[in-house]
Amino acid sequence: MNEKELIEIHDEARRKNIPIMKDDGMDFLISYIRDHEQIRDILEIGTAVGYSAIRMAEVRWDMNVDTVEVDPLMYEQAAENVRQAGLSKRVRCYLCDGAQFETDRIYDLIFIDAAKSQYRRYLEHYFRNSHKGTVFVFDNLAFHGIVDDNSLSHNRSTVQMVHKILKFRDHLLKDERFDTVYYEHTGDGVAVAVRK
Repeated sequence: MNEKELIEIHDEARRKNIPIMKDDGMDFLISYIRDHEQIRDILEIGTAVGYSAIRMAEVRWDMNVDTVEVDPLMYEQAAENVRQAGLSKRVRCYLCDGAQFETDRIYDLIFIDAAKSQYRRYLEHYFRNSHKGTVFVFDNLAFHGIVDDNSLSHNRSTVQMVHKILKFRDHLLKDERFDTVYYEHTGDGVAVAVRK
């Protein structure tokens, strides 16, 4: 897929308020994958329109991405974008709830950018699809700054959700199965947890 078409997918997602990763977070993730050549097989939970899956698959010719989306309309759009990008053999889209997707595959990187309140559940569910050295990447752990400053939102359900995100973030940083670094000012708060 050429740069112009990729930018069109990005810009349309932004226009329609489709939740794709912030640009600096996406750039961080892509350069992380590029710098770690052992990363080839990727699982993404939260496809949206396929923008990040396409970006990850385009890092190298040998990248494979399985990506899971719960919303049927977004799944259809993602599958079409992947097809247009000529990546259908290396990017497989699945229509499924991220917490219920089952596979025997083992991944080098698991990127989780879906229902924030389910992050702990996703971590435990996909731990068996990881190996020593598998990288788990979680986006939105700052949630627009609200996680660290509740006064930024007066919406009760948002405040409840950010409490769950904070609890998960604290858990992840203490989880001895991983070496975790939290990048507070990257994207919307990105954690990189490498399985020991």
